[in-house]
Amino acid sequence: SRKIIWFNPPFNNNVKTNVGRCFLNMIQKHFPQGHKLQKIFNKNTVKVSYSCMPNIKSIINAHNKKVLSPQQQPDERTCNCIRKERCPMSQNCLVSNIVYEATLTSSLPGYGEKKYIGLCESTFKTRYSAHKTSFNLERYRNNTTLSTEVWQIKDGGGIPSIVWRVIRKSKAFTPESGRCALCEAEKFEIINYPGSNLLNKRSEIMGKCRHQRKFELELCSKEKN
Repeated sequence: SRKIIWFNPPFNNNVKTNVGRCFLNMIQKHFPQGHKLQKIFNKNTVKVSYSCMPNIKSIINAHNKKVLSPQQQPDERTCNCIRKERCPMSQNCLVSNIVYEATLTSSLPGYGEKKYIGLCESTFKTRYSAHKTSFNLERYRNNTTLSTEVWQIKDGGGIPSIVWRVIRKSKAFTPESGRCALCEAEKFEIINYPGSNLLNKRSEIMGKCRHQRKFELELCSKEKN
């Protein structure tokens, strides 16, 4: 987890407002002493650093890429399950770039229900397959807070049941935009969840975006002759 969160507004001489000062004042106003997120959002953990606006070359390159890239036809299929009635997402399992919610219930008396919020850039069916692996193989029980809770139910002799639904769709990180709306949407949903039965940890909102890793250059450990 990161110890410092950087806010990088673009700098422009035409803007007369002191954006950095206003932002830090908002942090102090909305996360005062005693707030449950004050340890994460305060003047010691949130810093401001201005970023540059895109130059003409970047704007032209982004426009050319948008115009010249082939238009992909969307896949008309939303589900490829053999038995449609058993589709985990109500015949919508091929949806991608989503923030989803899992509602966990159990046969244990007095358990109630608990919520888990996640995201997937790939199709939900691919992410669901990874969830099933963590539910069935004990060595992966701590992969997510959802899988940990499922195994705790199993250890107590109960039978877990999960219902999935899509909360919203957002775009993942792209080099042109420089931001990941998908990760931001997930963090927004976690922060604004009204109940106390959420399985996600509050520290997840400080996690770094993992979708931009595929755009980073990797250095070879050994040089090839």
